[in-house]
Amino acid sequence: MRVSYAITWQEAEVESRSGRLELKPQGLEFEGSNGNGSAVEEVPYDDLSAVRIARASGDRLSGRPTLVLERRTGGPIRIASVAQPGIISELAEHLAALHLGGKKALSRIAVVLPLKEGARERAVAILEHGPPFDPEEAGLERHHVFLTDHEAVFVFEADAADAVDRLVSDTTLWAVAAAWKELVAGPPRLAQDVYSWVRALPTEYMSSAPTPGPGDSEGGELYAP
Repeated sequence: MRVSYAITWQEAEVESRSGRLELKPQGLEFEGSNGNGSAVEEVPYDDLSAVRIARASGDRLSGRPTLVLERRTGGPIRIASVAQPGIISELAEHLAALHLGGKKALSRIAVVLPLKEGARERAVAILEHGPPFDPEEAGLERHHVFLTDHEAVFVFEADAADAVDRLVSDTTLWAVAAAWKELVAGPPRLAQDVYSWVRALPTEYMSSAPTPGPGDSEGGELYAP
């Protein structure tokens, strides 16, 4: 069942609009108008990086309780209720449940490198120095290397859809990784991600605190990745 709210919203420095917000299966749909005409905008849930109740009065729309949606792409969106302030708290809980109850989509890839006979100890020595790149600067969330007597398996995971692809296709990375050339028994292979399972975050991380009123200055993030 779709859920919709009568709201006022503002994106960046654009003049605020009044209309309807609908929670669809894959994202939020804003539909409304202002003096400059009507507009329809969709924001995928995957594009939300944080949802928070506005802390400062300057963050609120017309002084009303306001929900702030931080996005991975684009500026934040501020949302205020047209009539009932409690709607903001309800909307915040809906969004937190959708985000925390779901599974975060990952960009993931595994590279299998066949090793020569007896190369395992030298591979361990190379791995003890860490990767030939900065995982954080590369946009990775996780990086593992699994080692057997005959193979090294490099696993890269990132939240950004193209982060892993950019890293694996980076010729500089493979040039620096030339230290492995004496250990390699054949060309690297990409492993297929056939099955994966991720535990959903528990609902105890959701905030059920009431929405701050006009005189309150407290607020905070309901979720952040």
